Amino acid sequence: MVTIDSTQQLTLDRIMAVAHGETVELAPATRQMLAERRAQIEEYVTSQDIPAYGFNRGFGHNVDISVREELLSELQKNLILSHAVGAGEPMAEPVVRIAMLLRANSLSRGYSGVRPVLVERLIDLLNHRITPVVPELGSVGASGDLAPLSHMAMALMGEGEVLYMDRRMTAAEALETAGLKPVELEMKEGLALNNGVQYMNALGLMACSQLTVLLKTAAVNTALVAQVMLAPDTYFRPDFHVVRPHPGARTVADWIWRVMQDSPIRNSHKDHKTDGQVQDPYNIRCAAQVLGSCHDLISQARAALLVEANSATDNPILLPGEDGRYTDIVSGGHFHGMPVAVQVYNLMQALSIMSSLAHMRSVRFVDPVRNKGLGRDLKWPLLAADDKSISSGMMMLEYTSASLTNDIWGQCMPSHLFNISTNSGQEDHVSMGTGLAVRLLKTLPKAAHVLAIELAYINQAISIRKRLETIPTEAELPDWVGHELGALKQRMNGHGEGVVFDASVTRQHPLSEEEKKLSPVSEKLFETIAERNLFPVVRQDRFMADDIRNLAEFVSDGGVCDTIESMIPLD
Repeated sequence: MVTIDSTQQLTLDRIMAVAHGETVELAPATRQMLAERRAQIEEYVTSQDIPAYGFNRGFGHNVDISVREELLSELQKNLILSHAVGAGEPMAEPVVRIAMLLRANSLSRGYSGVRPVLVERLIDLLNHRITPVVPELGSVGASGDLAPLSHMAMALMGEGEVLYMDRRMTAAEALETAGLKPVELEMKEGLALNNGVQYMNALGLMACSQLTVLLKTAAVNTALVAQVMLAPDTYFRPDFHVVRPHPGARTVADWIWRVMQDSPIRNSHKDHKTDGQVQDPYNIRCAAQVLGSCHDLISQARAALLVEANSATDNPILLPGEDGRYTDIVSGGHFHGMPVAVQVYNLMQALSIMSSLAHMRSVRFVDPVRNKGLGRDLKWPLLAADDKSISSGMMMLEYTSASLTNDIWGQCMPSHLFNISTNSGQEDHVSMGTGLAVRLLKTLPKAAHVLAIELAYINQAISIRKRLETIPTEAELPDWVGHELGALKQRMNGHGEGVVFDASVTRQHPLSEEEKKLSPVSEKLFETIAERNLFPVVRQDRFMADDIRNLAEFVSDGGVCDTIESMIPLD
């Protein structure tokens, strides 16, 4: 059970646990504190003849309109109903559950002046698995996620629709079935429910969690590519990265280094005289630096989004006066989404960079000039010549990867830089980060698909490498070979017209069966993919779309990370 406590911080792990069904409770001391502060502000506002935004005044540019005391409850109800104007498809249930948790946690900080019942009813909805139907779009991410949070708040009032017991139904029906009563909002409580960017932040935190899985998968893919493409592990040495100690690069390099250790195929060409290769393309050699930048972007976003998750974002905020009572009503802009929007864009950058790197390596796999002897389009090496002539092998997967990567780039428009003034100019700078966050969440499966295509190429390449008897080498040839070739060309040329004779030597280094193996953890992943029949070896042309989809689900669900981390931790 996850506890909402005004003295404690929610962690990403706890937030994600609630997203997927964990129950929630309110700490008794926090409940008492909320009741005390509500009593203080109620006494203050009703006894003082002062304009108090959120309590006895209209909202937005209607702030100048005074509202009679007997209409204050109706004012709050009307606010929620009139602001629930979202558009688009319903947002995924785990995201809405995170938003509900974050709103409850924000109100529980004690600076909003609401009754404990609001927090308790949000918790009741979470624990009964009653999830408001929240359209995905409609927020400009400034005066809070007004439209999405209003759809969410409607459920507390018994209004709107919810998901309950695997059915979509009215909130009133769901509350009655669960034995819960609708909440009648009192002064300021409607405003307190929809002022904040908990919806945008929920999207960002969900993306953070999923991107961490994709980042680790990208690092594992790098270690696999490096081995099957006959690259060294020196690019990822810990002592090498100490001299340029960016935290993300050091961490990712450490992951790749550990996955590559005890690799027989790596050790088979460790002697430079055997390998003859000085450097590899950037997609391997610079992978730690590239993915390390993604690590830093995700880490920075996670830290900022968790600050937001544990903050009070209402307007106005209630601070203690000289007497210590929370009656100092301070209007401000804590509901503004820009601190979250810039971090969401960081996550979009990380997603795009990871996808681009994976695609570049997929391109190399199908190129017989650059794939270290794996052949054209990774066709199965035991195919007869006629069968190879009619085979496309794994050519087309690169096209799909290119299409998805391009689509991901197209989703990266920095919406938070394109302000549109709203509310008659009262809200003249808005973050526009919520739409960006929705796009980010929808783009994550495409990135997983790109990584899955790369993993399919890796899987095929490993299988081919194990069937080949040799690996190519660029080791220097003895001088006599050059002399013999030169003499042969001299004898053959000059006789006849239009024909020029040329000759070259294909250099190959033999490997034993043991030397064809990857590192133990890499072999474990290779075996897991085979045992689950996620992507069977392509021995002849066949339909692959379903296999790639299954592999993408395996990636998204953390299958690659879980398999690797069952043997070595990726801290």
